[in-house]
Amino acid sequence: MIDMKKIFFVFSFLCLIQISVKAQVLDSLRIDSLISYEYRLSGLAKEMVSNFDELTRISSGKNFIINLGRALKIENSYFYPFDSIKNVIILKSPDDFFRVITWNIATNDEKFRYFGVIQMNPLMVAKLPNKDEFKNFYPLIDRSDSIVNFAYKELDTDHWFGCAYYKIIKTSNKKLNYYTLLGWDGSDNKRNKKVIEILQFKMGRPWFGAPVLDFKRKSIFWRYVFEFNNSATMGLRYDEKNKYLIYENIVPDKPLNTGNFEFYFPDGSFDYCIWKNGKWEKQQGFLQNEK
Repeated sequence: MIDMKKIFFVFSFLCLIQISVKAQVLDSLRIDSLISYEYRLSGLAKEMVSNFDELTRISSGKNFIINLGRALKIENSYFYPFDSIKNVIILKSPDDFFRVITWNIATNDEKFRYFGVIQMNPLMVAKLPNKDEFKNFYPLIDRSDSIVNFAYKELDTDHWFGCAYYKIIKTSNKKLNYYTLLGWDGSDNKRNKKVIEILQFKMGRPWFGAPVLDFKRKSIFWRYVFEFNNSATMGLRYDEKNKYLIYENIVPDKPLNTGNFEFYFPDGSFDYCIWKNGKWEKQQGFLQNEK
């Protein structure tokens, strides 16, 4: 017969050990320096988003990058949440292997420039046989405007397809880990974008793009970008319960506008993929009762 009191005791003991380890890590942080940087970054983040002057926004953005880099160089800064900084998105991977920080700056012509950084969890990296190949963090350089044939390319951190990530999904196949990132790109005053990106770590470096998006088209995609009218809202999300990658279908308002994405709108139907045989495979039929 199962001894529930014993199980509860063991569970409580393990939780206390975990809390103690975390506390020791946090005690080792240079808290005063990180608090100071967080205060500075909060002010710069506000200026780079809300200031009416474009030059001030850009200047604040440059200073934000410099100060964030200095903060992330502090030992164990990974465990500092920076949760008072608004206008940036900080996401941890489901396995706590890394976190990704993304943000944007708007220009006067209503376009967005994207910035980001991937920071590794030092405790997780320390367990790896190739731990010395990893850096503490990796800046992401947005080159999306100059990437040709982006749907079928592997990209490094210096050639990032920039966007603001809002979800990370972890999947595995043959001992390889894949991180599916869902993102948004305001693009310009005519179009919005939603992005499905694939992230892997190889030889201690992040790489974007992998041939795992099987939408039952002529070829397999390495990443996928949905483009649609700026005033429209398109659904792209992950159903944790059923493990569905769900996306709303977008179509041109009339056949004449095929390929002109500022005239694409959601049609109210949803397709979905499941992770199968090392790929996101589109399933037969529309997803019912999504809304």
